[in-house]
Amino acid sequence: MASNQAQALFLELTMSYHVLVTHQPEERQKKVISEVLKETARISYLHDLSGPGKQKVLTETDVVLGLSLSPREIQPKEIQQMEKLRFIQVIFAGADNIPFGHIPEGISVAANPGAFAEPIAEHVLAMSLALAKSLVENHLLLARGRFEQQKLNKALKNRICGVVGLGGNGKAVACLMKAVGMRVHAINRTGQSDLDIDFLGTVKELPFLLQNSDVLVLCVPLTRQTNNLITKQELRQMKQDAILINVARGDVINQRDLYQHLRDHPEFQAGIDTWWVEPGTHGSFSVEHPFFELPNLLGSPHNADDVQGAMTAATKRAAENVRRFLLEEKVSGKVDRKDYVF
Repeated sequence: MASNQAQALFLELTMSYHVLVTHQPEERQKKVISEVLKETARISYLHDLSGPGKQKVLTETDVVLGLSLSPREIQPKEIQQMEKLRFIQVIFAGADNIPFGHIPEGISVAANPGAFAEPIAEHVLAMSLALAKSLVENHLLLARGRFEQQKLNKALKNRICGVVGLGGNGKAVACLMKAVGMRVHAINRTGQSDLDIDFLGTVKELPFLLQNSDVLVLCVPLTRQTNNLITKQELRQMKQDAILINVARGDVINQRDLYQHLRDHPEFQAGIDTWWVEPGTHGSFSVEHPFFELPNLLGSPHNADDVQGAMTAATKRAAENVRRFLLEEKVSGKVDRKDYVF
């Protein structure tokens, strides 16, 4: 009897929590959110609300769950109306689009690092192989009737893959590149990791990583420290025929410097999945330089993580973190706003 009473009291207390979902998830993602949180909190969807009912929910919200909290999801004034807000959880891995300037400092914020790590690692491998084997270039030559068989392909086995950042994405990249026979060198903030790799250092070892990597993969979040991390100075330290892959954020690389380096060093190659101006954040896609006239560039439309089931799995992962927060358990992915306020 006492146990039943305690359980009833627990449910009564937890169900007083209110979680507001700010984006419009698909039905299967709604189902996951419900399954994870149904015994822990009431759930509302911002886009289903209007008028006084919307205002009531905003003032009762304890936790926000959204993609990135961009203005397309929720307006800053709506965030400021959340008098009880204590925790924000985003489903995307990065936190650079969160409007920290409109969020009171006492509110905890968590991203979802590593939520899309496996498909991103596969994309890195695909880009690396496509560039090393000149697949796109040779296909286009064949389409024009040119059978250029003389140019040698590059092998990845026994070459060095440098990984900048060893969060969830970086770890998955390191493991997959090691599996295909590459030696893996990496750097992160602490110089510590549980990964079995060939070299691990801190940001101080970035020059060493640049000089030795045959394939360099950027897996860092966009923060004050990583903004413009790769400029002409860093590019000049890389091997003449290196491959640079960016699955981080566009602004980790200086756009002008990358274009000029690719233009002036035709043996150097780059695979870019994340761009400086994208529809999701800017409303359209554009580049300031004619990258797509260069044969040594391979681009994809920021879809490295876009595979079947990935968003549902990431949503579940984020909802589970919300549940841990509400149950006063340890949460993962908490971010320091000082890293993101430029």
